[in-house]
Amino acid sequence: MNLELIDTFLDLLDTRNFSRTAERLETTQSAISGRIKALEKAVGTRLFYRGRSGAMATPSGLRFEQHARSLKAAWRHARRDVGGLEHYEGTLRVSGQFSLMQSLFLDWIEELHKSNRRLSLQLEADSSPKIISDLAEGAADIGVVFAPQFLPDLNIEEIGTERLVMVSTDFENIRDVTPDRYIRACYTAYVERTHAELLPHLAHSPMTAGYEELAVGLIKRLGGTAYLPERAISRLQDSGVDLRVVTDAPEMQQPVYVALQRRRRHDSLLNKAIRALKKVAEAHFSLPPSK
Repeated sequence: MNLELIDTFLDLLDTRNFSRTAERLETTQSAISGRIKALEKAVGTRLFYRGRSGAMATPSGLRFEQHARSLKAAWRHARRDVGGLEHYEGTLRVSGQFSLMQSLFLDWIEELHKSNRRLSLQLEADSSPKIISDLAEGAADIGVVFAPQFLPDLNIEEIGTERLVMVSTDFENIRDVTPDRYIRACYTAYVERTHAELLPHLAHSPMTAGYEELAVGLIKRLGGTAYLPERAISRLQDSGVDLRVVTDAPEMQQPVYVALQRRRRHDSLLNKAIRALKKVAEAHFSLPPSK
């Protein structure tokens, strides 16, 4: 497997410019051209149209992209899987939504660590789009996300629902909440859309927050009203914030998903890790036991 050819193909697919790809890969334009010709010879078809405007992928080139990414993913997995066997029984790279770091994700990692001390864990925190991208490219083994992208190569399953509750330092009833002291939740597209449907009169508040912990910090420093994850409320109250749940306010529910590459859904190591995740999720989200 010549990964240099694969990397060059994927970069040129992104830049559509031989000169720009040469700069990014720190080589010459003629070297990039030579690599693409070598790859085209190897696969037996033309992958790019060349012209004054740059390089445009042919239909075969567009089709080859999925195979190129799969080849890179397989190589990364092979290196991680084999490289640590002298010291560990296996290696997992798991990536979780920023917002779940202090709760579900850490509980899951603790469960994994207790069940297998000879498991090497590489941990990342990121946003849903980046986690999905890493999974698709083989840079992550398992992702826990709020907003999955249902790609053909990914196996995605809902594992629970995060409850969002309206809390306030100012008001006790929903009818009294005013936009001027309101922090609008824009944590995900799902939450933003649900908010617009349920509370259109609060859609134009002067402050929005795209991350739950940011809203927590704003409430702690400035006070006000916002939707927060149920798990964050007691933490704020314990820190001395005079916080109350706003009565009659509609509850929002954000689904939580686990994602992995479809071709690896029968991997024994991944299945053990996902069973541990579901076990933790049952307690975290108060779900009925899985069958």
